[in-house]
Amino acid sequence: MYIDTHAHLNFEAFKDDWQKLVIKAKKNGVKKIIVVGTDLISSKRAVRLAEETEGLFATVGFHPHHCKGLTDKDKVLEEIKKLSKHKKVVAIGECGLDYHEYRKTKHKKTQITNEQKNLQKQVFGQQIQLAKSLGLPLVIHNREAQKEILDVIDHFSKNDGKYPKGVFHCIAGSVKYLEKVLEKGFFIGVDGNVTYNLEVQVLVKELPLERLLIETDSPFLIPEPLRSQRKVPNRLSLKLQTAGGSEPRLRNQPVNVTIVAEYIAKLKNVSLDKVKASSTKNAEALFSLKARPRR
Repeated sequence: MYIDTHAHLNFEAFKDDWQKLVIKAKKNGVKKIIVVGTDLISSKRAVRLAEETEGLFATVGFHPHHCKGLTDKDKVLEEIKKLSKHKKVVAIGECGLDYHEYRKTKHKKTQITNEQKNLQKQVFGQQIQLAKSLGLPLVIHNREAQKEILDVIDHFSKNDGKYPKGVFHCIAGSVKYLEKVLEKGFFIGVDGNVTYNLEVQVLVKELPLERLLIETDSPFLIPEPLRSQRKVPNRLSLKLQTAGGSEPRLRNQPVNVTIVAEYIAKLKNVSLDKVKASSTKNAEALFSLKARPRR
């Protein structure tokens, strides 16, 4: 069994056919999928999809990029807290820090100011506190904020001396940075970019299997060889050919987590069964997937 621990089936890209793609994934051995929220609307939809579908679970949280449009963080985070009590919610997130200036975004201002950085830290800190209070893991988004994200985690862990559980989604950075993340007890999410990103490949070679989670980040991060079958103009393109045949739109989807696992096995020179077993065991342990329902 495979588990896709990070997919956005709650996004607009999948509004017409997410059920079909879940069935396709299950037929190919992807028996469980974690649908990840990035703001209040997508978190509510993640819960709704998980509630009505066996094998789907949800996370609820607020992505740092959306802090640009945030006007009342306390109200939003209170709603996230309410959603987190649902029995199929398995984590808080996607949350963290993101200092990348996106070319394409729904937000009018793209510049990352010091004020924006501080707001991101506050919102992330509140979600760390929420996850710790509920005993839930974090799904951590880190883009171009390596040192500061660890500083925030340290800051919100110093009072009780306990670090939150969680996963660093879509790992990036140096081997030394990976070691620091592992020292704090976090799991590492590996996505389709491992099939073409040399930096990620170096990290995965150093990553112990007992800390590995596999992800797709659907509809983003399409893996090779699918990525090269057509020229993709940008990662938000919705016309992506996928494993198992052509789809009407170009995008990544949960069935492609099998490609990620196969590539990791070759990269680490271990059997596919070992990667599958380790990543599944890790996901079930971190997200308490065998202990449902809860709360």
